[in-house]
Amino acid sequence: MILDPHIHSTYSSDSTAKPRDIIKRAKAIGLDAIAIADHNTIKGSLVTIEEAKDFDDFIVLPAMEITSSKGHIVALGIKEEVKQGLTPEETVEKIREAGGIAVAAHPFVRYREGLCDYVKKLDIDAIETLNSRYIFGYSNWKAKNLAAKRNLPEIGSSDAHFLGAIGSCVTELEADFSVESIIKAILSGKTNVFGDRTPLPLILKEVINKKIKRI
Repeated sequence: MILDPHIHSTYSSDSTAKPRDIIKRAKAIGLDAIAIADHNTIKGSLVTIEEAKDFDDFIVLPAMEITSSKGHIVALGIKEEVKQGLTPEETVEKIREAGGIAVAAHPFVRYREGLCDYVKKLDIDAIETLNSRYIFGYSNWKAKNLAAKRNLPEIGSSDAHFLGAIGSCVTELEADFSVESIIKAILSGKTNVFGDRTPLPLILKEVINKKIKRI
């Protein structure tokens, strides 16, 4: 199974990808599963799950990307929204209480509010070691080394904010089409991550859009 577990929809202020279009794009490029991890909201995830409910060969995991007091944490498999602004420890605890697992998102990317060195001591379930936006930087390398050192499951994801970026990096695992099976597979640590960098024009487009919104 090929999973892209970190995609943003229009329910994130910095994304232009609509839920239905995300599904179409994901299926067109051969993905089996995705997670819509919008910033501090589960709404986009729930809408996408509803849009995909009639597919037997495709699944959307409930998710969100939470801003903790020290950096971003992706919650996968949650049954309810988790509040932002808590400490990383509190955030992880709330994610688990909501039935999900906690993934350190782009942990060593400072300007994207990664957990940075804080992740070295945090009780986390998995680490994003391959984020398609930072293929040529040191952040993925540092995350992969930490995952090996702590024996933590690796996650690969596109962190897509545009349709064209979906599936740039992914996580390969053995699971059936259920949230429980996918979560179990991730926690087993038997994941393979691979992919390429998000096309530079898409990254530049996102940066420009952010600047325009701030004006």
